[in-house]
Amino acid sequence: MRSSVRKVLTVLLALSFLAPAAYAASAKKGDKIVVAALMQGNQSGFVRYMVAGMWEYQKAKAADVDLKVVFADDDPAKQQSQVEQFVSQGVNAIILNPVDKVQSAAAVDIAYKAGIPVITINTTSDSKNVTAHVGSDDVEAGTLQMERLLKSAAAKGIKNPRVAYVNAVLGHSAQVYREQAYKQVLAKHPEAKLVVQNTADWSGEKALQLTENWIQTYPNGIDIIATECDCQLVGVITAVENAGLAGKILLGGMDCDMPVMEKIKSGVVDNSIWQDGLGQGEWSLRLAIDVAHGKKISNHIIPYEVTTKDNVDAYIKQAQARNALSAKYF
Repeated sequence: MRSSVRKVLTVLLALSFLAPAAYAASAKKGDKIVVAALMQGNQSGFVRYMVAGMWEYQKAKAADVDLKVVFADDDPAKQQSQVEQFVSQGVNAIILNPVDKVQSAAAVDIAYKAGIPVITINTTSDSKNVTAHVGSDDVEAGTLQMERLLKSAAAKGIKNPRVAYVNAVLGHSAQVYREQAYKQVLAKHPEAKLVVQNTADWSGEKALQLTENWIQTYPNGIDIIATECDCQLVGVITAVENAGLAGKILLGGMDCDMPVMEKIKSGVVDNSIWQDGLGQGEWSLRLAIDVAHGKKISNHIIPYEVTTKDNVDAYIKQAQARNALSAKYF
């Protein structure tokens, strides 16, 4: 596992962004800092982790900061409207978890023109006017997951693995870059064959229906199913178990949700990818406060980690603590 040799879990990119005089909304000495956090939706456990990280940091280290959190219900138009509202209120900084990497660009540009810095969190925007980004490399996530699945297939003696994968919402930056990684890894492994792929829109129910259809269409014809999030993997697991194929199809997910980690322990799931949502939330607020005070800030990237049966117990303990923290706010 790559992360096991990392002594430091966070990497600051070298590129810095000047904040001081460029932002009209920069706080003056004695002013109350107002930060707006605009999240894609609150149905996802991982989004809740990020928000919990923000609230914990605000409570412990920035009690004088006014943190306003809203959710866009996965609607890019609604998210742009929210940005416009906070711009009109003259907040000091915006933390943006873009619903769509392309459509979010207009919202970022609106804030930029108003002199309000934007820190994107977890997902990215196509706008060149983003001040800094906090998150993890989704190409790395897809690469780690697919490489692990192919390695596991080889260990089981599967010489020509037949692969399927479940996309998240199309156009979402995590979907775009994780699928890009899948394709890059598969291109390096000509022995593996992509059989089918489709989107489940972050929905476990849709993933369940997709997988049921795949199992009927390709009986005994799928060796690997990769999913771009654990909320979808839960549906895949149900379909695989109902078909009596648990342990016969290698399954991989992302986010290390507790039900999935229990399935890793029992051998139903091969792996999931740990992403530090609490850390992303904390760092996004830290950077927002710094830039509001006129300080230089830079991207903050937190590496992914692969969770397997060999190390899942340690991640379950971390997840239990993470879930308890999230429950304080949701």
